[in-house]
Amino acid sequence: MENLKVLFSPNKSINRTTLVALCCIQATAALFIWSFMASPVIPKPLGVLHAWISLIHGDFMTELMTSSILAIEAVFLTFFISLAISYAAVLPFFRPVGEFVSKLRFLSLVGLSFVFILMVNGGHSLKVSLLVFCMVVFFVTSMMNEISSITRNEFNHARTLGMSEWRIVWEVVILGRLDKAFEILRQNFAIAWMMLTMVEGISRAEGGVGAMLLNQNKHFQMDAVFAIQATIFIVGISMDYMFGVLKNFFFPYAALTSAEVK
Repeated sequence: MENLKVLFSPNKSINRTTLVALCCIQATAALFIWSFMASPVIPKPLGVLHAWISLIHGDFMTELMTSSILAIEAVFLTFFISLAISYAAVLPFFRPVGEFVSKLRFLSLVGLSFVFILMVNGGHSLKVSLLVFCMVVFFVTSMMNEISSITRNEFNHARTLGMSEWRIVWEVVILGRLDKAFEILRQNFAIAWMMLTMVEGISRAEGGVGAMLLNQNKHFQMDAVFAIQATIFIVGISMDYMFGVLKNFFFPYAALTSAEVK
């Protein structure tokens, strides 16, 4: 009874086993409600499962691999481009450039995609450039905020150690916030994964799950649409988990710092 009370009390912590049990119970309840939902449009879980099996026997896994490689390529390009812009902004001369790139997040890709088509001539390069643009504008915003959050005491501490200003940039700004940069990359990967189906719909030259999803949606094959969406959802969560594993491997001190804060 006391444990049940904790579940409905604010600001209480629960162990991992309880959290997993809650997720399983709620997921089962959601599937139960979905199974008995009366709708002529939304397919039943069993129909989605049959559609997924049919897709697996086709070219679905190949298309999924194509999309995954595209997303990973865009993530790597975003990481280096965004860090270059963000770190350059420590120089007053380049700060307006960083602020301008940050403000580009308010632009819509509708119409803007035509500009990218003229610049890169479509195909694979178009999809990569659109994904990179969508991530860079948000990555730079978060990274510049992270850099601006560095306290004066951290800079002064480095100066008392006899470091030059360029050495301070390397030690405090770059190395000191590299774990934060990786976490920002992990968060922005979700943006790329969400935008993936849209950019593959703009350019269908190489296929991908986006093109397949649009084709199924065009023919109103809703069971296949749900099956593809569910797969995209699960793969996205799996990749996010892998980013978390890599972060703990390369930056184990970040987890220790978080534990101290809690």
